[in-house]
Amino acid sequence: MTALLIIGAAGVVGYLFSLRAHPLRKCPTCKMTGRHFSPVFPNNYRPCRNCGGTGRRDRLGVKVFYGGTGDTGKFTKR
Repeated sequence: MTALLIIGAAGVVGYLFSLRAHPLRKCPTCKMTGRHFSPVFPNNYRPCRNCGGTGRRDRLGVKVFYGGTGDTGKFTKR
């Protein structure tokens, strides 16, 4: 039982470290291109509305545990 708690605690600490080291993920809408292509005219595009054209989004854990980075990848100093 104690070993299971130690392994679980190590997993949580590792996950929190991973969030600080790699806070961003691919935008699921544009798949990191930053562009949303028109279905009618395939050569036309606009900036992705979900990520603002950056192609990056905060991971869910970053928003929950650290308050988010605003999709920039840089944490604000408190």
